[in-house]
Amino acid sequence: MRKRQGRLFRKYVLVFVALVGGTLVASTLLQLYFSYQESQSALLRVESVEASRAALRISQFVDSIRTDLRGVIPPPGLSGVSLDQREADYLGLQRRAPEIEEVRFIDAQGREQLRVSRLLLNEKGKGTDRTDQPEYVKTRGGDTYYEGSVEFRGGSEPHFKVAVPDGKNAGVTVADVNLRFVLEPVSIKIGTEGHAYAYVVDSAGYLIAHPDISAVLRHPDLSSLPQVQAAIHGNAPVDERAMLARDSAERSVLTAYEVIPSTGWAVFVEQPSDEAFASLNASLLRAAGLLALALLVAVAASLLLARRMIVPIDVVRAGAARIGAGAFDQRIEIRTGDELEDLAEEFNRMSSRLQESYATLEGPVVERTRALAESLDKQTATAELLKVISRSTFDLDPVLDKVVEEAVRLCAADQGWITRVEDETSYIVAYHGANEHMRELAVTRSGKVAA
Repeated sequence: MRKRQGRLFRKYVLVFVALVGGTLVASTLLQLYFSYQESQSALLRVESVEASRAALRISQFVDSIRTDLRGVIPPPGLSGVSLDQREADYLGLQRRAPEIEEVRFIDAQGREQLRVSRLLLNEKGKGTDRTDQPEYVKTRGGDTYYEGSVEFRGGSEPHFKVAVPDGKNAGVTVADVNLRFVLEPVSIKIGTEGHAYAYVVDSAGYLIAHPDISAVLRHPDLSSLPQVQAAIHGNAPVDERAMLARDSAERSVLTAYEVIPSTGWAVFVEQPSDEAFASLNASLLRAAGLLALALLVAVAASLLLARRMIVPIDVVRAGAARIGAGAFDQRIEIRTGDELEDLAEEFNRMSSRLQESYATLEGPVVERTRALAESLDKQTATAELLKVISRSTFDLDPVLDKVVEEAVRLCAADQGWITRVEDETSYIVAYHGANEHMRELAVTRSGKVAA
């Protein structure tokens, strides 16, 4: 029979480890998954709030430029404002708003009549045609014009234009604004390391504001990034403006954005994933350590439980084998207090019944065996006697000797003889045994004995 020793033990251990360990692993993985999702959602919400705040501050910055420009526009109905007066007003504006580097006035016919600049020479009354410029064309309806794309002058600093009309189909005041001053509104700090940052792209996807001014001076085109495309081309709901993406350096980042409607710019707040999930990764390491410890405990407990189950089963198996071999007085001693103890007691009761049955059957079997043996002996003696008779047709002595011999053997006697009585005298005619005197008398066939 093929040996299966140890298989049940291994099965129990594997089952226990699979159940306990599998439950631990599944619960830990689910907990980590939900923790990751919750942490990511929380971080993205924080970034969305920061992006909204930065966008609001930039929008306020842009609106302040428009408000300042409206402050130097003559009140409606006031005509005949001289260029000298406008020049004085523009100089005062530049003193109040250092971010405005240049202010120009274009009359209702699209002729540039005045330019006040921090970097170039001031011009007055030159009359340069500006009818094809967007700051003139876009303000004919009386609306304020914000330049969506940003110009890098001399490859150094980004500038954009804000144009405020004097009225419908009237003259226009145009301000050239240095966006270096936008850096302060987008300065944020998220996380323990402060590696989160905010940046701004214009309506074409070019970087116009960043904490690293050298990055702005490179004037990179970020329109290929999925999050930038979503910002400048899409109209995604607020809850879809935060995502896990990659930055221009192909690093995984958590990013959220907010669009500034007046200019079409988009403010992004990003944080590297490795920093964002630093605390979660530490939790993952702790959870992995606790999981490994729990698995070791589960394996140890599985070995202990399996052994506590297998040892009684081995005792029952060994006892059943001895009972099967005929040791009906064998008793299985198990004190587990469960079904295994009940099974051992059943084996003990079965062994007792078999022992009783064997004792009851043993007497008749012995008697029957003895009777069969006697019958066989008689048949054997008869067969031997018949053989002798068949060989001794005219000689009676061998027949008588054989009869005495078989009679002594059948009766389990020490000796036996056949006598013939004549006139109250007995003669031994056949003898079998160890008595030599009786044997001599039988040989002569005339030995006399007392009657």
